[in-house]
Amino acid sequence: MPSRHPTRAVVAAATAVLIVGLAGCGSGNQHGRPDVPTVTPATPLSAPPVTAPATGTVVPAPGLGTALALTRGPGATVAAIARDGRSVSLFDAADPSRPPRVVASPQVRAIAADGDGFVAVGPASVVRISATGTTTVAALARPGLAVAVDDGEVFVGTEHGHLLVLSSSLVQTHDVGGLVRVDQVAVARRDGRRQIVVLDRAQSLVTTVDPDAGDRGAALRAGNGATTLVADHFGRFLVANPRDRQILGFYGDPLIMRFRFPLADGPYGLAYDDRANLLWVSQTAANRVVGFDLSTGEPRERAAFTTVRQPDNIAVDPDSGAVFVLSAVGDGLQRVVRR
Repeated sequence: MPSRHPTRAVVAAATAVLIVGLAGCGSGNQHGRPDVPTVTPATPLSAPPVTAPATGTVVPAPGLGTALALTRGPGATVAAIARDGRSVSLFDAADPSRPPRVVASPQVRAIAADGDGFVAVGPASVVRISATGTTTVAALARPGLAVAVDDGEVFVGTEHGHLLVLSSSLVQTHDVGGLVRVDQVAVARRDGRRQIVVLDRAQSLVTTVDPDAGDRGAALRAGNGATTLVADHFGRFLVANPRDRQILGFYGDPLIMRFRFPLADGPYGLAYDDRANLLWVSQTAANRVVGFDLSTGEPRERAAFTTVRQPDNIAVDPDSGAVFVLSAVGDGLQRVVRR
């Protein structure tokens, strides 16, 4: 995966690590947040009125729109969080037109697949939701913003800049701090090793974290308004930055930036299709989703389709090739099959 500017990427990595190292000398606060310069966290660009029919099929979802996740394999399920955060709707991924199972929950705002079920987090709780809709609830030590699951462990990003690690029984085992916020968490496997990267919107920063050692590793700036993060099966970490109108790719240990690619209309939602090797990116200011091939090291557009209004949340089913898009303003759940 060659980089167009390898020297620039290496210099940026070294500079970012130095900046983060110096930032750690600040006094911080009671939550362990460092005393560092921050930016106003970026948000999705607002969508215009829809001017073209959405591709594929759209099912009504008037109360949904906060977050989206998808299990894999036969009987796959799509989970969508209600806009008030008080319930999760479970759809049949093969036929989302069937009425969903609605599961009441404590307030949640992020969700990730875990086997044939899901784990969701919110200001006070972590909730395990089975495929049949039963729930297990545990208290969180800090307010949760983001969640990822790997090999039975649950990784929770918090408002206070901590990464919490929970066991499969939702018992906390590690707590690593030192960031302002942890808005996104991604886990990748590379050469048999696990790499965890978190995104801090307040610093527009991606940072590697080793919970077992209790350490933060290399950190890199991701422009001035990074919002979302996803990992692929090659071990790359891919970031959307709607404020700077870019998507970025990071790779390695320590991390280096492999590409910074301009993309208009507010790139925000991200999903990676490991079978087709396509990065799907939603452009919220255009009501559009575009698919990129990254095989040359930089994005090349391979597909695109029109969406429901405000397509903040997307997910992909690598087994069927279906891309799911959830409107953040209640305009529906969209399913588009590409192969």
